[in-house]
Amino acid sequence: TAVSRAMALGLSPGLSVAVYSRDGVYARGFGVTDVSTGERVDADTAFYIASSTKPLTALALATLDQRGALNLDDTLAAYAPEAAFPAITRPGEVRLRNLLSHTGGIANDPIGYRVAFTGQHDPETLWRLLAASGVNEEAPLGTFDYTNVGYNIATVLTDRRVGMTWQDLLQSEVFDPVGMTRTSARMSRAAGWSVARPHILTPQSTLERIYLEKTDQTMQSAGGVIMSANDAARWLELMVEDGRVGGRQIIAPEVIATTRAPLAAVGIEQEGYQRESYGLGWHMGPYRDDRLYHHFGGFAGFAAHVSCIPARGVGVAVFNNNNVVGTNVTHALANYVYDRTGGYADAEVRFTTALDEAAALRDRIAERIATDRATRAARPWTLTRPRA
Repeated sequence: TAVSRAMALGLSPGLSVAVYSRDGVYARGFGVTDVSTGERVDADTAFYIASSTKPLTALALATLDQRGALNLDDTLAAYAPEAAFPAITRPGEVRLRNLLSHTGGIANDPIGYRVAFTGQHDPETLWRLLAASGVNEEAPLGTFDYTNVGYNIATVLTDRRVGMTWQDLLQSEVFDPVGMTRTSARMSRAAGWSVARPHILTPQSTLERIYLEKTDQTMQSAGGVIMSANDAARWLELMVEDGRVGGRQIIAPEVIATTRAPLAAVGIEQEGYQRESYGLGWHMGPYRDDRLYHHFGGFAGFAAHVSCIPARGVGVAVFNNNNVVGTNVTHALANYVYDRTGGYADAEVRFTTALDEAAALRDRIAERIATDRATRAARPWTLTRPRA
């Protein structure tokens, strides 16, 4: 099979693959969650999906907007007049919808680092740090610049105003209604679950587990969800079928349409995909003869690909617990599904080429890692205490 060929490259300790189509659903795990234990990945194994979280967060907030619990067209000043945004950030002009479409023109490294990396935060600290917001000098209000900060600021505001954390909001508005039982925005909820662990490539082109792991404190609204293949299939069905799962309307079709409405011009190619515009959590652009909605995720030890072609009734999710070169494998498998289901005669050739390129990249990266480690080892030790 295609996945077996991809796994044979040794680039992925484990893979989780979900395909939704109107002809059938496929969800399966491959490889291991952890090379040190050999625990097998299955369709219920949860993988960290990093920035593929954004469409989930945006959908939850769009649902509240449709219900009238908030208005995404409110300015920050109107929605949270007590928030201490500096005047230079133009809180009277920036709207919640800008924050979710990466066009808010606001920078805030203190919040971004705390929620994603150090974990040193609580609601009051984050609220206070809104005052540390500044202007994104490279992308003023109305200009697209992909960051986490818009989502982070949006949920600092909604956590307080809605009276529910973004984690609980995702649980109540998306995960529970859709029937996603092995998906969570809290690592603590996954106690007892099969959970994929992060890995990295070594100079010997092998894979080893790394120490860096996500905790509740570093799961954040722009990149803070773990998800299984079985649940990914349901998430894809929801998006492909305009809010329906199993024939039942879970989320209003107009809400799904809202998330797909272009809000920002992007106009770049990234990771081999054309990105013309961005909506509420989704990149949009052509894939061969179709329109692809997609969002990828990457973090130390993890790579995620989530995408769909609603017009064709197909969606694909591929999760990988190695982001070094593993990202290439996730995309290669997703593209292969679209090429095969689209009836393209070059599907096999394109897939083989992608795997060959990934293998060559693996060798180049392994060589660079070995060179870097040798260079570090040769440096004189100048600290007064021993290396140990």
